[in-house]
Amino acid sequence: MKLVRVVAPHFVAGFETDGVVRRAAPILKYLVGKTDDQARAHINSKGWKASIVREV
Repeated sequence: MKLVRVVAPHFVAGFETDGVVRRAAPILKYLVGKTDDQARAHINSKGWKASIVREV
């Protein structure tokens, strides 16, 4: 499981993924159930930045 931090101009939030987004902050709830590739595409399309904070 990975914890990913998303930084946008108006928020910083996170989500957990194991290849599929399992849990997410309320502002990222759209990503729950999406694959990592789908989440990455959405994050990039918004111009946000994401980084892995921790791998468990």
